[in-house]
Amino acid sequence: MVLEVVKGKKIYILHKVSPLDIALSIRHLSIMLRTGLAIEDALKVMADQAIDEKLKEAYEEILLDVRSGMNLADAMRKHEDIFSEIIISIISIGEQGATLEKNLLFLADYLKKNFELQRKVKGALVYPMIVLAITVLEMTGVIFFILPQLEQLFASFENKSEFTVFVLNFAGFIRANGIAILGGAVILILIIMRLLKTEPGKRFKDSLGLKIPVMKTLAMNNMLTQFSRTLGILLESGMPIQTALKITADTVENYKYQLAIKDVYEGIKSGHNLADTLSTYPKYFPGTFVKMIDVGEQTGSLEENLNYLYDFYSEEVQEMSSNLTTLLEPLLLVFIGAMIGLLALFIIMPIYQLTGSIRG
Repeated sequence: MVLEVVKGKKIYILHKVSPLDIALSIRHLSIMLRTGLAIEDALKVMADQAIDEKLKEAYEEILLDVRSGMNLADAMRKHEDIFSEIIISIISIGEQGATLEKNLLFLADYLKKNFELQRKVKGALVYPMIVLAITVLEMTGVIFFILPQLEQLFASFENKSEFTVFVLNFAGFIRANGIAILGGAVILILIIMRLLKTEPGKRFKDSLGLKIPVMKTLAMNNMLTQFSRTLGILLESGMPIQTALKITADTVENYKYQLAIKDVYEGIKSGHNLADTLSTYPKYFPGTFVKMIDVGEQTGSLEENLNYLYDFYSEEVQEMSSNLTTLLEPLLLVFIGAMIGLLALFIIMPIYQLTGSIRG
């Protein structure tokens, strides 16, 4: 959503630039610089060709800042809602070491793969949400369309069981207060979503994600993938390991892993190596993962080993995401069975009890 204000300045509300658009724009910028195009000319092309209005405006302002003598990283830092810390840091190192084109290419590849991986994980959760939505619709249909028809039958009997009375009263209450209940549910969902964006909410959500069966392994492998790729690409860009770890801690999405990586950063500052500090968190970094880091440190191939770990765990995440429906089927079957049983109790049990009372 865009809100026009004075002097033609646009304020963007509830609008986030797609990570894929950012990755493609950085890749195009890298290609133009590699062909020998000046940075100002390349930025002008990006400002003219960007499809997203917010990204287009950002490149226009970055172009003006670069023309005024500011370097690219500092100009991008003024748009931290679009360009993350890892983007700015890698570009800054590229400018300092005269490897900007190479670093931009690394960065574009990183952002694209990270986007595809996160999309795969989110897509795997669609099926369980569809099952939940269908179940809720079924329950709503029973309460609003089936039970009202049965109430006429039940009303003709004098000796109704307590369970029958409870079901009918409950359904009648929902029908009579449907709008209020729906509004309350929407407000509750919005409040929960808001709370989950706060620091305590994020901590609760991240902790819960590492405890739920099936989802725990997926979340853990996803974090190991992020850690390996982020740290690997930062080290490849020439960044010192302490700085790279600090940025990695700020960019991983799970709060528990952020705390662990920050402790690892402090351990590195104290003179310990990476493998030893990671080994103090066996719940988050498996032994095989730590061993590969250890071998990389001893042989001077840490970046290569991190890239290997990224490939390995990203394949694990993709495979688990593809098979998530199969893995969740037992839980979904139990859930669906419970809902069907509840529907049967709502409809069949009152009739059965009334039939029994007639025979009695």
